[in-house]
Amino acid sequence: MTMPDLFGRALSKSSLQAYSSDMAQFASVRRATLREGFAEGVDVIDFRTGSGFEFSVLPGRALDIGAAYYNGVPLYWRASPGQVHAAYFEPEDMGWMRGYAGGLLTTGGLSYMGSPSQDAGEDLGIHGRISYAPASNVWADAGWDGDRYRLWARGKVTETAALGTNLIMTREISTELGASYLKISDTVENRTYSTVPHMMLYHFNVGFPILSEESRLLLNVVETIGRDEVSTLALDQWERFEPPAIGRDHQLFYHRPRPDGSGMAHVALVGCAADEPVAVYLSYSHETLPWFANWKCMQSGNYVTGLEPANAWVEGRAVEREAGRLRFLEPWESVAYTVEFGVLAGEAAIDDFAARHGLPDYRS
Repeated sequence: MTMPDLFGRALSKSSLQAYSSDMAQFASVRRATLREGFAEGVDVIDFRTGSGFEFSVLPGRALDIGAAYYNGVPLYWRASPGQVHAAYFEPEDMGWMRGYAGGLLTTGGLSYMGSPSQDAGEDLGIHGRISYAPASNVWADAGWDGDRYRLWARGKVTETAALGTNLIMTREISTELGASYLKISDTVENRTYSTVPHMMLYHFNVGFPILSEESRLLLNVVETIGRDEVSTLALDQWERFEPPAIGRDHQLFYHRPRPDGSGMAHVALVGCAADEPVAVYLSYSHETLPWFANWKCMQSGNYVTGLEPANAWVEGRAVEREAGRLRFLEPWESVAYTVEFGVLAGEAAIDDFAARHGLPDYRS
């Protein structure tokens, strides 16, 4: 197995152990609890890989991901509510937004996501219940796998109701010593004897400085569709971003990515930090996540873009059912999702990623 590249050296397990008896000196997984305000009692699992890549997993919020940094540069966007305990969940209509912290990843689903709707006799709010569901059987740890030192958090998250829905998501978020990426491995199972709707959204939120008017979205697309008139009028500029402006309209684009030979889709957002290009990227399973939505909020004070692999559009379950995009799980059926998020620092790393995955040159 490949040895970790750390501090400019390729270091084996035995060589690192000679320098320290505690690997937490180099990379660590640490649990803590937040205090005060709406964040009182929120559990966090802080990951530090030793490469400058750091992020926080939230076991009380579906093992979603809050803050994330690379060499001190924020990779995420933080919404005005800040971190909010799941006990404050308001499922009706747009109440979900009062506990939406942004963060690097917010999961939408599992039986519904997207806009509020009324479907099959249910009044459904925005983006589902799962991001407010606490995980159980959580195991956060680190250990050697050959010459690789792996770090992980694992657990199960449930959307369930007596005599009704019983969807179980088993999630692992992992990385390793010296890495500038994380991997998300999810399996969602329908543990009932009924066929049930299943919607899944990986809502990655990126803000300044990775996002600015100089940023460029790289994607190999088969088709791009504007959500509304404002978005459709901007189709010729979907890969570019505007500077912040007061009251600027939101835009949202639906993309059908072209997967590579292994069935993975790839996207990168190229920005700049410390006078060099820096990109964040996603590589994910295209078969189970056939759509990529890009939300642009270019407003002063709320400057963010959403990079959103999904198994449907975000128009709400009723609309998705009518359009034929709604997916279902048969009794005891399961579906697996794989998503990798990472950082590409410098022209060489960005150019290599783009060339390997058929993405355009960010300079064009």
